[in-house]
Amino acid sequence: MLKVYLKMKHQFMIVCLAGAVMLGVSACGDKKAAQEPNQSTESATAAETQSVVETAAGSTTSSILDAQRVSEREDYVGLQDLNIDDYVVLNDYKNMKVTAYKPTIEDADIESYINSNYLTGGITDRAVENGDVVNIDYEGKEDGVAFEGGTASGAELEIGSGSFIPGFEEGLIGVMPGDTTELNLSFPEDYRSVEHAGKEVVFTVKVNSIAYSVEYANVTSDDMKRLGLPYSSKEELWEAAKTELEQNAEDTFEANKTSAILNQCLSESTVKEVPEHLVEEEIQNYEIYMESMCQMYYGMGFESYLSQSQGITLADFEEDIRSDCEETVKKYLLVEALARAEGIEITDEMIREHAAKDIEGYEGYTVDTYLDEVGYTTYRIYVLQEMLVERLFEIISVEPTSEQ
Repeated sequence: MLKVYLKMKHQFMIVCLAGAVMLGVSACGDKKAAQEPNQSTESATAAETQSVVETAAGSTTSSILDAQRVSEREDYVGLQDLNIDDYVVLNDYKNMKVTAYKPTIEDADIESYINSNYLTGGITDRAVENGDVVNIDYEGKEDGVAFEGGTASGAELEIGSGSFIPGFEEGLIGVMPGDTTELNLSFPEDYRSVEHAGKEVVFTVKVNSIAYSVEYANVTSDDMKRLGLPYSSKEELWEAAKTELEQNAEDTFEANKTSAILNQCLSESTVKEVPEHLVEEEIQNYEIYMESMCQMYYGMGFESYLSQSQGITLADFEEDIRSDCEETVKKYLLVEALARAEGIEITDEMIREHAAKDIEGYEGYTVDTYLDEVGYTTYRIYVLQEMLVERLFEIISVEPTSEQ
C-alpha cells in the first residue's frame, strides 16, 4: 500500500507507482531532503495539503496532521545519509542461485483462455430472440416525466425471464442491436410500488448487443466473425491465444525475477539494526494517509474512526502496524546497501527528471508537489530500485520454475 497523502483525482497515478515499488513504501518521506533544492516548496505544499483537508472535511483540526513530522526533527538522518555498513551485512548476492515462478502453458490452459477471453462477447448481426441476454439502455416516463428507478445504462436482461413488467421483454423481440424502440406499457394493478401501480408508462429502450458465447470445441468461422474476431480458422485463433499466454507467462516471470532476487538477498543478508526514527516515520506516514482518507470519506479524523469502528486507540493502531513498518524499513535498507555495493549513485537531479516524466500529461502537478505527495524517500527508493534491478539482472542468473 502506498502510504501517502493524496488527492482522489490523482489516486490512480499514485497507486500505479505503489505497484512499481515492490519493497513497500512510506508516505511523505524525507521532506527535508526533498526541499533542500528549493526552500520555498514547504509553504506551498503545506498550504495545498491543508486545502485538501479543508475541502474534504470542513476542518483542519487534527492531532495527526498537526504533529511535527519525524523528518523535520533536528536530529533526523535520512536513509541516504546513513552509514549503511552499520545496519546491513550483505550476503554473497553475486553468487546466489535464484529461481522465480513462470507459469507453464498446457493445451487445457489455452482452450480455457480462449473460451473465457475470446469466445464471449456481444453480437449485433441479428435481431433479439426469446431467451437472449441483451445489453440495453432504457428510460421510463410517466406523463412525459422520467421516474425514479426507471432509467439505466448497460443493463443486462434475459428475454423471457419475467424480470420486467409485462410487455417489456416481449417488446424487444425482433429489435436489432443498435436500434431504439418505444414501449407503451402499463404497470400491473398489483405492482409492488403503489405510486406506479396501474399507471401507463413509456419506455425508450436501446438494444446495445446480444450476449453470445461459444465453446472452442464447437466454434466456427461464422461464430468468430459474429464475435468480431479477426481469425478465419480455429488454428489461427489457437495460435493467437497461445502467443498471448506465452507473453503473459514471460511478463509474470520478469516481474517475479525482481521479487525473487531482492527477497532472497533480504533473507540471506543480516540487518543488524533498524533505525527507530525511520520506523516512526513510516508509522506517521501511514497515519497521515489514513487521516486524509477518513476526513475525505467519513468527515472525521482517523482517531475518531478507529474509536468508533474498531474500538481501539491510535496507540493500539501504532503497535499493530509497527512490525510491518519495521519490515518495510529493512527492505529500504537492503536496497540502499545493494545500490552502494554496486556503486550506483542517484542524484536529486535524476530523481526530479524521473518525476517530471511521470507527471507529463497530468494537470495540477509540479515536480515539487508530486514529490511531496508521493514522498521524497519513497520516490527515491523507487528510482533507485529500478536502477539496481537492472544491474542485478546483469550479474545474477534467475532460472524459471513451475513451483510457486
